[in-house]
Amino acid sequence: MPTGKIIDLVHLSQPTHLPGTRPMPGDSDKGYGIIKDDAGPEVYFSHELVEGLHGFDDLRRGQQLEYTLDEPFLRAASVRSVAAVAARPLRPAT
Repeated sequence: MPTGKIIDLVHLSQPTHLPGTRPMPGDSDKGYGIIKDDAGPEVYFSHELVEGLHGFDDLRRGQQLEYTLDEPFLRAASVRSVAAVAARPLRPAT
């Protein structure tokens, strides 16, 4: 599954005159985003394709995503956030 970073997010229900504001999860926000993969072109995705509890509302610019490509178009068929790798606990020296 290809991965890439979000380079643009557009929340259609959020007013454009409030820079830096964050939509509240659960508002059924609508919008779209653009993913940029180092190995490929920019890929468009719509809000309803994002998997997760709050889906589109949880996404931020620069976030790493996994996606499937809807061939032959440059749009995603599914999008999900890449899970962070859990840190291993340190053990005391013996």
